[in-house]
Amino acid sequence: MHVLVAGGSRGIGAACVRAFAAAGHDITLIYNNTFVEGTDKIYPVKCDVSDPDDVRNAVISARDRFGDIDALVYCSGISLTGLVTDFDQESYKKIMDTNFGGLFYMTHEVLPDMIRNHNGTITAVSSMWGQTGASCEALYSASKGAVDAYIKSLAKEVGPSGIRVNAVSPGVVDTDMMNEYSQDDKDELADETPLGRIGTPDEIAKAICYLTSDDASFITGQIIGVNGGFLI
Repeated sequence: MHVLVAGGSRGIGAACVRAFAAAGHDITLIYNNTFVEGTDKIYPVKCDVSDPDDVRNAVISARDRFGDIDALVYCSGISLTGLVTDFDQESYKKIMDTNFGGLFYMTHEVLPDMIRNHNGTITAVSSMWGQTGASCEALYSASKGAVDAYIKSLAKEVGPSGIRVNAVSPGVVDTDMMNEYSQDDKDELADETPLGRIGTPDEIAKAICYLTSDDASFITGQIIGVNGGFLI
């Protein structure tokens, strides 16, 4: 299986790359700022996911290396924290173009082959804040809410073509997005989680790998919460 992982150089995306590599799959790893060394099974491609031309060229390069893309995993994302009055048009464009726009550009490029092959999976990383909203993260929450709506709509659109579309909606996970939080803040979030801790990127990656596998062959249009019970 040829898996394209957008945002595969760090956090949840890097955990996905490790998991898919362990399973022996061919992986195109899309990165922007954090370079990753390639192997015979991992093909790194530098790409700004907010640029549709860059995305188009990256998908062409991936296809030239490993053939048609069987699974798209979209992990690219950024977070902005602050009051709505602190943000400007540039902030809005940056977060929407990365968190939602990049997903649209990627699916736009990989779908023709999937439709022709009558096979494929698309899995996005969303967030529980896309479902419930987070104070001081209005733009981030809105971008993930857009992801959720897009996933559900796209699943209905391409289901007849044999393509499954889902999202994993993490709770609080130990990635670099947590770097701005103090240890006290992290402890408080862990206490608010029924399982009593924050999650790991590997735990999110396992859910994503499941959704791309044949074991999930009758699952589509779903936003799967992996949040330790934080949102029930």
